[in-house]
This record gives sequence, C-alpha cells and structure tokens, in this order.
Amino acid sequence: MTADGARIVVHRRLSAPPHKVFAAFADARLVSRWLTPSPDISLSVLEFDFREGGTYRFAYGLPDGRKTVVRGSYRAIEPPSKVVFSWLIEPPDEHTGIDSVVTVTITPDRDGAVLVISHERLTLPGAVARHAEGWRAALDQLAAMLDRERAGA
Repeated sequence: MTADGARIVVHRRLSAPPHKVFAAFADARLVSRWLTPSPDISLSVLEFDFREGGTYRFAYGLPDGRKTVVRGSYRAIEPPSKVVFSWLIEPPDEHTGIDSVVTVTITPDRDGAVLVISHERLTLPGAVARHAEGWRAALDQLAAMLDRERAGA
C-alpha cells in the first residue's frame, strides 16, 4: 500500500483468475459478501446498475447501529481488467463531501491475478488513513471469499 497526498494505492495478489476477480466487482451478490472494512460491518446493496453511466448505492451497517451510505457511478468498465467509479459518502458521515474516484485494475499473474485499487481525491483530514485501512481489510475478505469459492466451500 502506498499513500500519496490525497491518494492511496493498494496491491493484492489473488489466487483467482482475472475474470473471477472482475466478477466480484460486477455482481451485487458478490459485492455484498466482501466490500466492507470489517466482517462486523454489513453491506446492503440498495442500488446496483453495473454499466458505464450506471449507479450504485450501498448502506454499511455499523456494529453500534449507525449506517453509512456510499453512492457513485461507473465511469469505465473494461472486462475483465478495469473498473472506474466515483465514491461519495452521504451525510452525516465525517467524510461527506469528498468526491473521490476509485480505479480497479486486474492483471493476470500465473494462475491468479494482481488487483490494484487506486483511490484518489481523498481530501478531507483522516480520509487517506480511513480508506487505506478499509480497502486493505476489504481485500482480505475478497481473498478469503475467492479462496473459499476455489476450494468449493
């Protein structure tokens, strides 16, 4: 993981091939299983239109009962190697107002794939650290989900 001002970049090698990794971003059912910063935080997919120009909206259920809602639109989709989307946190979260952009790149690597998440324009105080931690934890969950799927569990 690297941080550069208002941007973080997280790299992860996964045991699944690129098309399986891409599917984890393209299928609402799969997204809801891994795209959270902690196993203790639930994700409800409120809207999911996975196409260029389409929108999404997710509600994260926090352990203390509060909810954080994130929404955005898909700016580029290039199966199975790239997804670009905006990431906007709705009020009352402390990071409301950040108009950030996430770029996902997936490249083949032997029998698996390398996934790179670049999250840019994290301009409010604490946003870089919060999102870096969140992406690292989410990718741990993604790797575990893909490994379970590969093992047939």
